[in-house]
Amino acid sequence: MSKVRPFYWTVILGLLAVLMLALAGPQPAAADPAHIQRTTVNWHPQSGSGPVDGASAQLIRNDSGATFNFHARELNPGHVYTIWFIIVNDPAACATTPCTGADFIFNSELVKSDVVYGAGHVVGNSGRATFSGHIAAGELTNSWYGNGFTNPRGAEIHLTLNDHGPLIPELASDMLSSYRGGCTDESLPAIFPDTAFADGIPGPNSCRLYQGATFLP
Repeated sequence: MSKVRPFYWTVILGLLAVLMLALAGPQPAAADPAHIQRTTVNWHPQSGSGPVDGASAQLIRNDSGATFNFHARELNPGHVYTIWFIIVNDPAACATTPCTGADFIFNSELVKSDVVYGAGHVVGNSGRATFSGHIAAGELTNSWYGNGFTNPRGAEIHLTLNDHGPLIPELASDMLSSYRGGCTDESLPAIFPDTAFADGIPGPNSCRLYQGATFLP
């Protein structure tokens, strides 16, 4: 024969639960969920035009920063590629939407732009590679302009892939982790700041910007 809980016990337990919630005080509001964005990858004007067949990019951003995944295709086997995380903290100050190089290179103080290393790979025979990384909000180490990543939810973000040319074993570390590594200075855009040219050991390869993806706020 099953036992039935007396009604007064049910009332007492209910009152205890209410009392415990009251003693615990106000509960914190749930954190804002992360914002997930996906977009196509396009050829950089130095290397082609239009979308890259089969390539895609994803950005996950929240108050603490942003995580990216850049699925590149049609890369040159044996070449080294690095991806660069370009931030425009105040995109409303740009002359156009989306922002252009003229905005985040020549008007970096106005638009609060910055550029920082994201990831690097040597590409295999498939000509495919996935570049992934996380950029934390706040000050950035070894960035180009020193403006930091102050507006992770509202910034316009560009991911730009740089081709460093064929792997040079003795320069592998620099090629995989810097903008200038393995490249002749003449092959780098002259409009870039001195901090870009100071980053890495140069080499004999003619480097070029290769592919990119843009994420609006």
